[in-house]
Amino acid sequence: MGSIAKGVIHQGQVVATYRKAKDWSQSDLAEVLKIDLRTVQRMERQAFIKNLDRREFLAGILEIPVALMGLENDQKLAEKVQRVLNHDRMAFFEQEMEARRSLYHTGGTICAACGLDAWIRELAEFIELAQGTGWQRRGLVLLTMSYQLQICVSRDLLDFAQAQEAGHKAYQIAQELNDPELLAATMAHQGIALLQEEKAIEAISYLNGGLEVVRYTGFPGIRSYILQALSEAYAKTQQSRECWQSIHLAERALEQYRQTQDYSKTQLFASSIIAQKGVNAVLLHDYERAEALIDKALMQYNPTFIRGRARLLAQKAEACSGLEMAEESATIAEEALRLARSVGSRKTTERIQSLHSRFQESRWRKERSVVRLGALLAR
Repeated sequence: MGSIAKGVIHQGQVVATYRKAKDWSQSDLAEVLKIDLRTVQRMERQAFIKNLDRREFLAGILEIPVALMGLENDQKLAEKVQRVLNHDRMAFFEQEMEARRSLYHTGGTICAACGLDAWIRELAEFIELAQGTGWQRRGLVLLTMSYQLQICVSRDLLDFAQAQEAGHKAYQIAQELNDPELLAATMAHQGIALLQEEKAIEAISYLNGGLEVVRYTGFPGIRSYILQALSEAYAKTQQSRECWQSIHLAERALEQYRQTQDYSKTQLFASSIIAQKGVNAVLLHDYERAEALIDKALMQYNPTFIRGRARLLAQKAEACSGLEMAEESATIAEEALRLARSVGSRKTTERIQSLHSRFQESRWRKERSVVRLGALLAR
C-alpha cells in the first residue's frame, strides 16, 4: 500500500486501496456510508476529501491509518472511531441482543438485567459514532429492542417507573425510525407492564393502540402477541366476550405467522395460546377449565423457559385454590416459588404471596402444605 502515497497523498486512492483490501465493492462502501454509488466513485477520484466527518468514518470502517486521511491532529477521536466502527462490532451487538433476549426467557430476570444498563450505554455510544453510516439505523433498531427488554426486566422486578421510562425511550426511537413493528412491539411491552401493575384499563388502551399501528401492515406475529395480552387485560376487567374474542383472533394470527414465516421482533411459542387461555380462565374464575388448559400448556411448554413456567404454575395453584384443593394448590405454589426465585421474578413471587395470604384467612390456614408454603415464603 506504500504506492498510494508518493509526495502528496491522494485520499481518494487511499480509500480505493483500503476498500479493495477488505474485498469490498464500491457498492458495498456506498451502502455502509448510506450514499449512492456515484458519490463513492467521485470520492475515490478526489485528491482531498473535504468532509471531515466522512474522512473519520472512512478511517474507522476501512481501518485506514489516520495520517493518510489527514486526521493526525485529531488522533484521539480518530483512534476511537477506528476501534469502534467495524463490522465485527456491529455483529457483536446484534448477537448480544439475541443472547440477552434468550437469556431473559431461559435464565430469567436477574441474568438478563446483569450489565444491561452499561450495555445500552455502550450501544448508544456506537450509534453516536455511526451517524451518517448504514450502521446507524441497525444500531437504533437494536437500541429500541434493548429498551423493550429493559421494560420486561423492570416489570418483573416491580420497578414500574423504570419500565415506563424505558418504554418512553423505545417509543421515541421507533417513531424516529418510522418502524410500525417496533412501535407496536413497544406499545405491547408497555401494555403488559401496565397489566402487571394492575392497571388493566390503561393496558387495554396501549394494546389497542399497538394493534392499530399494524392494522394494515401485516406482522401476524406481533398482532398475535398483542392480542394475547389484550385477552388477559379483558379477563382482568371481567369482559369475558371480549377476552375470548381476542384470544381467538390471536390464534388465527399465529396460524398466519407460521404459514408466512414472518419475522417478528417479539418471540412466540407454540404453547403460548393454550397457556394464555388457561391464565384467562383463572382470571374469569372458570377454574376447572383453567386447570385443564394449564396442564395441557405445561406438557408442551419449553422446559428451559423457567420464568414463564413459574408463572403458569402459580396460575395453576390459583385455579386449584378456586376449586378448594388447598393441599394441591399449596404444593404447586411451592414449586412455582422456587422457580420464580431462581430467576428473580418478583411478580410471580408476589402472586404466590397473595395466594398464601388468602389461605391464611381461610379454614385451610393450618394445613401442613399451607404452613410449609408460609415457611418457604418467610425465608
